[in-house]
Amino acid sequence: MTGLSGQMKIDQIFAVENFNRPEKIAWLKQEANHFLKKMEASQGEVLAERSSPVLSPADLEQFFRRKERSEKVCQLLQYLLSFMTHIPKNDEINEEPVNPAEQFREFIRYEADLLLEEDVKNAVFQETHHMHRFNGGNVWDYQERIIAVNRDLKEQAARGGGDAAGTISALCLVLQQLCCFWFEIRRHDIRRTRRSDIFLYALARIVQSRCRQTGKS
Repeated sequence: MTGLSGQMKIDQIFAVENFNRPEKIAWLKQEANHFLKKMEASQGEVLAERSSPVLSPADLEQFFRRKERSEKVCQLLQYLLSFMTHIPKNDEINEEPVNPAEQFREFIRYEADLLLEEDVKNAVFQETHHMHRFNGGNVWDYQERIIAVNRDLKEQAARGGGDAAGTISALCLVLQQLCCFWFEIRRHDIRRTRRSDIFLYALARIVQSRCRQTGKS
């Protein structure tokens, strides 16, 4: 993220004072839009940059899996940026061919289910194995925790919120919890944390606050 020090920790980035002024929120929105455009542009470049014109079935499957994951992150960012501008109401949603709150829910479920993918579990294993050497923790506890986190997030995501604003607010909390899991795995170090998780968390927190304001008005 532009303007952030590599020495900063996640809790410093998300300190309340960093996001309680309109200019800070406007800056975040601008940075997130820039990041989103870079992600969208990179999707078409990856395959073109392959040295071999012919991909093996395994490489092709891996490419499309990564592409799908990237697209889902882009869609989540698009929804969050849209919700920052306008929280839809029930009567608006009823007029749309696609329910944005329900589609937002499905994207979050997808992200939660990625925790059960073998390559993702292996990534967690590698990170926790590294931590194990420093703090004596049980690596296998994290393997069990992945299953528990996935189950808990999906149960929370399945709950309704009464109205569109309530549903989106509840889903933003689920997304924040998922991001916090990854922050912990990366030891809250910005140098090791995916920029997408940082933006997803920050935008979700702001959208959640706006949903609550909408519910009070």
